[in-house]
Amino acid sequence: MEFLGYDYYKLYRIFLLSLGLWPYGDSFFKRIYAIFCIFTLLVLITAQLLKLFTMEFNLEFVLNDLSFAIPSIVYLLKYSTFYIQSQKIKKLMEHIRIDWNALQDEEEIEIIRKNAKIARRYMYAFVGLAYPTTVVYVSIPFWPDILDIVAPLNESRKRHLPFLVEYFLDEQKYFYPILLHMNLTLVVGIVTVVATETLFFAYIFHICGMFEIVSYRITCALDKSMSILSTLNKEDTIRVKLIDAIQIHQRTFEFFEYLTSTLSLSYFILVILGVVSLSINLFRLFQVATLPDQRKDLGPFVVFVSAHFYYMFVCNYMGQKIIDNSTDIFRKAYDTQWYTAPVQMQKILFFITQRSMKSCKIVMGGLYSASLEQFTTLASMSLSYFTIIYSVQQ
Repeated sequence: MEFLGYDYYKLYRIFLLSLGLWPYGDSFFKRIYAIFCIFTLLVLITAQLLKLFTMEFNLEFVLNDLSFAIPSIVYLLKYSTFYIQSQKIKKLMEHIRIDWNALQDEEEIEIIRKNAKIARRYMYAFVGLAYPTTVVYVSIPFWPDILDIVAPLNESRKRHLPFLVEYFLDEQKYFYPILLHMNLTLVVGIVTVVATETLFFAYIFHICGMFEIVSYRITCALDKSMSILSTLNKEDTIRVKLIDAIQIHQRTFEFFEYLTSTLSLSYFILVILGVVSLSINLFRLFQVATLPDQRKDLGPFVVFVSAHFYYMFVCNYMGQKIIDNSTDIFRKAYDTQWYTAPVQMQKILFFITQRSMKSCKIVMGGLYSASLEQFTTLASMSLSYFTIIYSVQQ
């Protein structure tokens, strides 16, 4: 998959290869590895949900169990979506490769390169936040063993699993095998979310870059061409440049439509799970903050709730980014000297401006449209459900 901008996509390839989700290549080992990852996630989710049936019913324990079970379901959703849709993901990557290779103008290459760099920075931010936090969280169950060595007591400290599960085994006797499975699943889940989400961001910024190129081509056609070309060849040159702009706009719009049709259903389910999970984890955070005997668990829940808000905000910001860049074409076209162009050229320009007046929106499940406005709606909805849970608990 070599192309001009390949260096900006190398890390996405490495992350997805580590999960068996890179869409290029279809070896037997890759399929076995993917089945192993899915099976590992399924076993953990089953163990978490089984705990609901093996313990005495108590709303506090139910919410505590679901506060970790729902994120595990999200991991499985993200992994299975990318595995099932691997051929469509490959088609999206091929589209990007063709777009990069088709660009000849240095300014246009710089525009698409700038957006690829920004997408890569988001990936660094996700990795920088998620991986160190995961390492710390995975190490917490080992602290009693470390303290037994550093500051021993008359008896060994009791070890605790990071969250509620039911394996139908003695948890103290089989503590390390159970913990190994839980940590392995957690690492697979976090890497899956980081890899798939940052690749989605890369797609979004590629679309934004192509929309910027459309604006740049319109500006070149109607401003630069009008001032430097003679009357004789002005109309033909403007026509060619505007047609090129229309073609790349149509191609980018098709890419956007294909991307949303591929991932919109999974993201709609993700929105529902995200609101439920955030509401429950807000309640758990409030609980551990107000109950003295549970304050030792305050740190993980602070990180958990912060991660929920950050994830929701960034995903909705990407939706806002698409809206702004798609409508920006109309504004930039309006700012050009379009009124001095021949009437035929104005008619050609009308096709782009008419389409760009209606913004591109990432619509999930036909109901939810990602944007900063909708982020505030999700946040307020989560807070409302949190108050309902708190009222029921009281």
